[in-house]
Amino acid sequence: MTIDEPISILLSSHAAKLSEAIFGVLAKGRLKPSDLGYKVANDIAVRLYLINTYLDSLPPYWIELDVEQLCHSILRDLQATTQPAKESTSAALHINLPFFKSPFNQKNQSDPETCLVAFFKTRIENARGLEFACDDLIGMLTKEENNTDELSEYAQQHLDIPFISDDDNDTIFKALQHITQCEPASHEFSSTISPSELESQAIRHPARLCLHDLPDSTSYNILVLISAIDMALWQEFCLKIQPKSSSDDGQELLGRGGFCRILEREITARLFLSFNYDTNLSLLNESQVLKQFLQAGPGQSLKSILRHYDLTPKDKVMLSYALARSYWQYYDSELLRIKWTSDTIWFMPEKESIEHEGQLPLCAYLSLPFDIPGNITPDIITEALMNHRCPRIFDIGILLLEIGLATDELVELEKGHWDGFTNKNYFDRAVKFCLNSENFIPPSKPVKPFRGSVKLSSEPTTALDSRAGILARRKIFYKNVVRPLAWLAKRGFRVQAGDITYVRKKPDSSIPEEVSDPIAQPEPGALFHSAIDSRMWLQDLKRISEQVERKRRACKVAAQVRIAILDTGCDEDFIAFQGRKEQFAMGKDFVNPGATTMTDSFGHGTLMVRLIMVCAPGAEIQVVRVAENTKMLEKNRENIKEAILWAGRTGKADIISMSFGFAFDDQGIHEAIETVQKERQGDVIFLASAGNSSTDNESFPARHHAVISVYATNRHGTFLPSNSASTTNGAAVLGTYGDDIPDYIREEFRTTYPDVCQPGSSVATAIMAGISATMLIYTTILPSLVSLQGKPASSAFQRLRTTKGMEKILYRLVQQVPEHPRLNAVKPAWFWKSRPNDMSRCMAFCDALADLGLS
Repeated sequence: MTIDEPISILLSSHAAKLSEAIFGVLAKGRLKPSDLGYKVANDIAVRLYLINTYLDSLPPYWIELDVEQLCHSILRDLQATTQPAKESTSAALHINLPFFKSPFNQKNQSDPETCLVAFFKTRIENARGLEFACDDLIGMLTKEENNTDELSEYAQQHLDIPFISDDDNDTIFKALQHITQCEPASHEFSSTISPSELESQAIRHPARLCLHDLPDSTSYNILVLISAIDMALWQEFCLKIQPKSSSDDGQELLGRGGFCRILEREITARLFLSFNYDTNLSLLNESQVLKQFLQAGPGQSLKSILRHYDLTPKDKVMLSYALARSYWQYYDSELLRIKWTSDTIWFMPEKESIEHEGQLPLCAYLSLPFDIPGNITPDIITEALMNHRCPRIFDIGILLLEIGLATDELVELEKGHWDGFTNKNYFDRAVKFCLNSENFIPPSKPVKPFRGSVKLSSEPTTALDSRAGILARRKIFYKNVVRPLAWLAKRGFRVQAGDITYVRKKPDSSIPEEVSDPIAQPEPGALFHSAIDSRMWLQDLKRISEQVERKRRACKVAAQVRIAILDTGCDEDFIAFQGRKEQFAMGKDFVNPGATTMTDSFGHGTLMVRLIMVCAPGAEIQVVRVAENTKMLEKNRENIKEAILWAGRTGKADIISMSFGFAFDDQGIHEAIETVQKERQGDVIFLASAGNSSTDNESFPARHHAVISVYATNRHGTFLPSNSASTTNGAAVLGTYGDDIPDYIREEFRTTYPDVCQPGSSVATAIMAGISATMLIYTTILPSLVSLQGKPASSAFQRLRTTKGMEKILYRLVQQVPEHPRLNAVKPAWFWKSRPNDMSRCMAFCDALADLGLS
């Protein structure tokens, strides 16, 4: 993780230099006391000196957003002081103060002192504006601490969490404690738990509180899980805190045993609870689709996770931030009846998770301590001989220490390295701060005795164990622990509310050694380490293709693959194509045959080119324009026929991609495909869109026997409901990513082609063409990487350039879903992760091609 240099650090550095420069001008008499700008210059120099002093003493994570914005504004104003009056001070200016890099301002042909003198003599209003801005910033940096020790509303918003008062927390806790008590008469019991056992004692349904902020957290305040007594199922509830005056006719008031009836119904949806002081807890008449289906059972403890799972630096920071933020929120509540340790924090595995098979969501839950005596962990211990006098702080410090290094040894944490994580020192500092109780004990206040000398008071002005003392420690914890962890998570790793990572178990050390050949060893660049993030599907395809290209260059093998894209053309001046012109092969315009350059007034073809270029940067792109826009395709069937013949003959394309389709067959297009197939002896791959209407059959030419028909999925591999119906009588179909186009791609097209980034099988066809190109390049170089018992692997790939051969390979890139055996989503990242070396992939490809008689 890298974090750009904070703007506050830049301003601190430049303020010091400019302050010194202004004082130099005044000392040399270049500005005289009689000059109008003399006093303003002196005042600004003093203020810049103070700003440097204050900013230099603050860590970057203490700089709030409003302060950062003002720093940026002042930094821009400072540059204006070194520009002649005719120079612009608009937003286009850089903020690097170039004159500080050399004794002379080469751009303006003036020395910096001359620029400063001119600024304060001729631009007095600008100077006064800068002075006022400096005053505002100093005021923000030196404002008095809030006497109530409560965090500001801005700080609470900065954490992106709903702030709930301690009174609300405790009232909700007591309400949940009452309602979770089991009523045996409401249940049909299994043989493992009898009604008599429940009636003999007050048994409550297990309940857990989610400690992570979720994406829709603005619509509710708390997420809890309630389970059956034997943890055979978990029901998810979102609890909303309502104003006292609010009421809802659809609410069902819950009393003791209120969860029993709900659990008996085994509802597979997120339910909502409402809390207010008038009606206590009520069940709302609303629900949401579950985003996670949790396995039965208690889950896994944090101690088990730290011992058996691989956590990346991002995982550790996200988890530590979630726990520290929640600890701050519930610091003085009933939830502190139980110690927060690696034994009391839980994680819930998902069931039936296709995308994250074998992985665990890193979302932490705390078991609600209903059956633990009501005394919460003390906040302070007054015995002076204790090593740590703040037990609550010590507990969370040890918990963060364990996350950092899976041990409770601070020295080991500070020695450790997190895979080149350059900002680990901020994490270490936060943990170390917790482990020194002196950081949380207010200093004694000096008092004057009768004789006039000064001594320390034996009692601090704020009683250590008073409410004010607790609030003081809570605020210190926020400023020195929660805030730096939030800065690492949000600024460093760009974590958003709702982001949950998935982790895998550590490799079993008992696994036998791999083949001694170094080529067969796992490749660090393509292992997709702890989890595959479905949002990064396009980036994953690019990573695979780039790795294949590096191998090709290392092997010095020529493996050019050309993709002909039959579409609406391509805007060659599109910004994303700048510097990539060498990737384009000679194309053909059948709409305007006399054109000397390729154009695209509609944008569909440009999007197809852009997607292929990202996921297959090693492929050569050949644009063949067949229609002005997608509505004109029906009238341009003759162009399509001619384009197929041209791409197969003159263009010598290896892959012909057609992101379009028709309801009825076209004889001319049919014959063109057959002709190219025959003339190329089958060594050409055709891909076409299956269609985007669930009420229509599979499109033509996708249903042609020599064409791979491509359906669309979302980023998870789920087939879109808009797909056309297959005409293959229940046979398997292939699909790949046709939705969830990354935001940066959409942004590129927003201005020029705002409506072109639509989901569907057109996008999926382009992506499948890119995947196919990468597979062609990879299997071309595999013989140089792997040999099979003395027989070159090339004999297994001699017909891979055919439609049938590529189709077999694409099916091998599918992660099978037993519940949907017909629907096959091509997911190269899963294949690369599950087969982490060339040998294992080669064996999989050879196996896929075996029944074609290719080996």
